[in-house]
Amino acid sequence: MSSAGSRKVETETPSSGATSEHVASLVGASKVFGEGDAVVRALDDVTIGFRRGQFTAVMGPSGSGKSTLMYCQSGLDRLSSGQAFVGDVDVSTLSDQELSVLRRSKLGFIFQSFHLVPALSAHENITLPVDLDSGAEVDEDFLAELAEVLGIANRLENRPSQLSGGQRQRVAVARAMIPRPDVIFADEPTGALDSKTSGELLTYLRQAVDELGQTIVMVTHDAVAASHCDRVVYVQDGRLVGEAQQPTVDDVLNKIRELS
Repeated sequence: MSSAGSRKVETETPSSGATSEHVASLVGASKVFGEGDAVVRALDDVTIGFRRGQFTAVMGPSGSGKSTLMYCQSGLDRLSSGQAFVGDVDVSTLSDQELSVLRRSKLGFIFQSFHLVPALSAHENITLPVDLDSGAEVDEDFLAELAEVLGIANRLENRPSQLSGGQRQRVAVARAMIPRPDVIFADEPTGALDSKTSGELLTYLRQAVDELGQTIVMVTHDAVAASHCDRVVYVQDGRLVGEAQQPTVDDVLNKIRELS
């Protein structure tokens, strides 16, 4: 695995096209909150695609629209106009029930606050998305592989209260990966972790992309986290304002200063 610090910027031009090679994409996507003088355009005519097997960071100043981009792309929030695709399915046309089925079968989520069920063991938390998907079966061999890679193989019978913050986050990562989703969305996954645990988690996510072909879209404010990615996309005032391939920490810090 190449060092994140050795990566070089190849482009500063935002991707404008979303094509069939993308596992997820937005086309002409806008999200408006409020009315009249209080209206806010959290997304403003955004078109972007995310390729299979790619690790993408979405960055921007507070209030830039980066989290809204992720929520609308994943169907957690509805667009005001435009389209949001997962594969060739336009999630903006689905009912709430259809969205729930798609999220369970096609998408994985990693949140800063973990969202583990306190009464369930780590093993039960990990298998929850599969258990909720009628007719699906847990791949116990794949679960064992994930638990080994994530360093939680000996903690699967423990409940969340018996785990450290880092272990709880790793359980959340395994839960996101166990259905073998088309894409994983991660919202500030390192925000509540210390630097050591954060580095370990980013290494696991990088391995998921490199070794398992996973697609990950991560919203982050952390330049170090972004430097683990293949690509970083910058958002400001609801619009795409820059993009870089194989970013370094310095590249990201310089761009964020420019946008601030």
